[in-house]
Amino acid sequence: MTNRYRPNEPTSPVPLELLALLLRSPDERVAETVRELPPLQRATLAAYCIGRTHMRRIALVIAAECSEHALWEAAGKVGLALHEQCRDQVAFDREPGLSSRRKVSLAKVA
Repeated sequence: MTNRYRPNEPTSPVPLELLALLLRSPDERVAETVRELPPLQRATLAAYCIGRTHMRRIALVIAAECSEHALWEAAGKVGLALHEQCRDQVAFDREPGLSSRRKVSLAKVA
């Protein structure tokens, strides 16, 4: 019998117990824990986490511990974008509608 009812979700690259621990841990503990993983598994975990909104913070912490090459190998262009984003979080955390340019005023100067 085929398992045609299996969810269309990718499986976690690490045991669920470890994933649960990472979700409950502060950033420093997440970085310390993932340093023990092989580089490709670490990059795959970062790509897995970035696909879930509630794991975005963890994904960026993990990606900061990965090389650009490992992220590319694990996730292609998404991995490269993740690498860039974890290096410059301030630019990516800005709200989409906000701009650093001054607002234009239509008031006339008397």
